[in-house]
Amino acid sequence: MKTIVVSLLKGGVGKTFLATHLAWYLAEQGGNRIAFLDLDPQGSSTRRLASERTGWFAADLFDPEARLELTDAPGITVFAADPRLQMVKAAGDVRDFLGRFPALGAHFDHIVIDTGPKWDELTLSAMAVADAVIAPVQVAEDSIECAKMLLTALKKAEGARGGRKVDFLGLLPSMVNPFDRREMDNAVKLARAVGEKLMFPAFIKARPTYKHSAEQHHPVWRETGSGAKAAADEIRPILAEIVRRMDVRHLSAA
Repeated sequence: MKTIVVSLLKGGVGKTFLATHLAWYLAEQGGNRIAFLDLDPQGSSTRRLASERTGWFAADLFDPEARLELTDAPGITVFAADPRLQMVKAAGDVRDFLGRFPALGAHFDHIVIDTGPKWDELTLSAMAVADAVIAPVQVAEDSIECAKMLLTALKKAEGARGGRKVDFLGLLPSMVNPFDRREMDNAVKLARAVGEKLMFPAFIKARPTYKHSAEQHHPVWRETGSGAKAAADEIRPILAEIVRRMDVRHLSAA
């Protein structure tokens, strides 16, 4: 089982888009069994994945008394967000999650976790079980500060893991307008501030097609409207590279 977390301590940067498309992409690779954990109380991923296998709840992983009736079926199994996630606020809740999470290993090949826009026990829990973390980021004026906050959070998560390193795959510029000079200048500033090694070697353009596919509860490569092919040709190689990097580093750590 390999676990990838999509996280940045800021809202509106494309976390849900990337996390759901990563799950869809993984599910198409040879009958993989994917667990999708929505640890954002806002539940955007839960709504976007409404057409997938549902009926499980992420909050149950924080409740040692809850029954976990898991499936081995291929495809995506959604552990949905519900109001109980807002009650996860104590170190004991994190410990309960860390105790229950390994049970997923016998039933799923990959775990994709979407997180909320702030540092809390939910985000800490996700980082504490991550094999890899990818961070979509807007190239705005505050993007450098957001990146620094995430890197600080990764260090805190490593403390909860007994010092075991979190494999950070990089900052992935998201919803970028390549014709906006200010955005491109901000992208250069971000790369210089954090270092080239921490930047993912690609970016996701701002495209209306991405919003349309979200409204239809399916990946952009199933769209048939104008711009769908260009969007699919852009995002699929990015997802493939994320998976490749995760697989290579997972094998190296084994």
